[in-house]
Amino acid sequence: MTIYMDIKFEIIKTLRLVGITGEIELTAPPKPEMGDYAFACFGLAKERKNSPVEMAKKLAEDLRPKTKDCCEKVEAFGPYINFFVNPKYLVETVLGKKQPPKGTLAINKKIIIEFACPNTHKAFHIGHLRNIITGESVARILSYVGCKVIRTNYQGDVGMQIAKCLWALTVAEVDDGKDKTLEEKVKILGAAYAKGAKAFEENENFKKEIVEINDKIYSQDKSIKKIYTETRQWSLEYFDKIYARVGAHFDRFYFESETYADGIKLVNEYFKKGVFEKGEGGAIIFPGEKYDLHSRVFITAKGFPTYEAKDQALARLQFEEYKPNKILHVVGKEQTEYFKVIFKALEFTYPPSKGKEEHLDYGWVSLKDGKMSSRTGNVILGEWLLDSVKEEVKKVMKEAESLAPDTAEKIAVAAVKYAFLKTGVKNDISFDLKESVSLTGDSGPYLLYILARIKSILAKAGKLSEKIDMPEEIVSVEKKMLLQLAESEDATFLAAQNYDPSQIAKYLFNLARAFNDFYENCPVLGSAERVKNFRLRLISKVGETMDSGLNLLGIKSVDKM
Repeated sequence: MTIYMDIKFEIIKTLRLVGITGEIELTAPPKPEMGDYAFACFGLAKERKNSPVEMAKKLAEDLRPKTKDCCEKVEAFGPYINFFVNPKYLVETVLGKKQPPKGTLAINKKIIIEFACPNTHKAFHIGHLRNIITGESVARILSYVGCKVIRTNYQGDVGMQIAKCLWALTVAEVDDGKDKTLEEKVKILGAAYAKGAKAFEENENFKKEIVEINDKIYSQDKSIKKIYTETRQWSLEYFDKIYARVGAHFDRFYFESETYADGIKLVNEYFKKGVFEKGEGGAIIFPGEKYDLHSRVFITAKGFPTYEAKDQALARLQFEEYKPNKILHVVGKEQTEYFKVIFKALEFTYPPSKGKEEHLDYGWVSLKDGKMSSRTGNVILGEWLLDSVKEEVKKVMKEAESLAPDTAEKIAVAAVKYAFLKTGVKNDISFDLKESVSLTGDSGPYLLYILARIKSILAKAGKLSEKIDMPEEIVSVEKKMLLQLAESEDATFLAAQNYDPSQIAKYLFNLARAFNDFYENCPVLGSAERVKNFRLRLISKVGETMDSGLNLLGIKSVDKM
């Protein structure tokens, strides 16, 4: 797929003109004096039965006249062809271009991104936090490249976890939550769930009582309705607070309570057609072994739907409501085998879903410092992590008292988001509190600090000249920054293609470092007028690019740090 026409694309185009086919990869030479981009001739030489060194020499000669506009030199360095980009062309291309119109980078697909998906009556832990941060960023990236994105959130509001909580609230001596704040109510739910879960495991009589409450929840028994409805609302209000805090929003909230009845009907319908089978004890299962998967229960022996049955109804509902080209489920990697079974079963219960369901699995989150812990049972709460990082931000920021009231909050959210997103989605994370708030390392606050510095310089400079003033010489750190700017759309495209925000995070960190090198070596406001105007335009473009990239990560910029 062709993306925005940048420097690298122009070089690749000329390589095509001299007969090079297939995938073309350009790399950065190990030293700046060796050029800006390099193309290795090993594969091509093997294909054409020639030596890589001779191949590079021959191609460099062929390429020179064809790249004279964008490259000042094309040289052979051993088995590599190295390209030296023309500084004037680089300036005109990078500073002269505007952001590409929305929708020009990708095929205009309609994609449902299903993320967050917490269960009511349970704690919102750091795994949920990574989920929602990842899902929101992927949604922004896909929207940016031209996809029509529908954000959905499938929240579990029926099931044994609710029964365990309600049992503790109705049977054991647990605070009823009257006249309590929302945070206090959520703590009550957490304590009740922990108490109910323990009772379920350790006492057979209590287990029977909890199962009976579960039956009442599914049958919408009037004796349980009031406390169920009230405590469900506690959870939903708390979730809304977290969604707002991390800047996530949703177009459609689905609930298990609206899918379980149709899930039962679907499974029973396709049981009669032979898709599902009777399992041990009378449960209805999907025979996954027939498809090199594992079998799973879809309806229990008591006739209750499992998550699996509910997901059959959910998929049908999502496809019928939105007719998407793809549904992307952001769920932890421990559910990989589960989704394989779900998607296979859907091929029978809803054939239009085939090839359109995908699981975006993410890794585990743990804390690097074992002393940094706040637990309900064994759960590390998501909001506790945000609060802890916010307190650390206040310690690190020497001018915290003089900052705008919401600045520490923005920096804290940026710290957590960037720490989660800078690592590939599928990788596990060991969260390091000190590293996350560093103002010098690979962190969200560092990027915000660089952007705030750029804003400060531009504010002092006043209105920018509309004309691009070319200085007599483009120094190496300026060229390095221009080359980084030329890579911005490539990074965004890769992030969209792989559902991987880390591509943008890595790009922004490299751009920030390039600016830092520039800042240490090139005065801006104290330069001669022509040089000053050029450098102001240059750092303005860096600021614009960083602001846009941070927004794709779900990070709000700040004006002062």
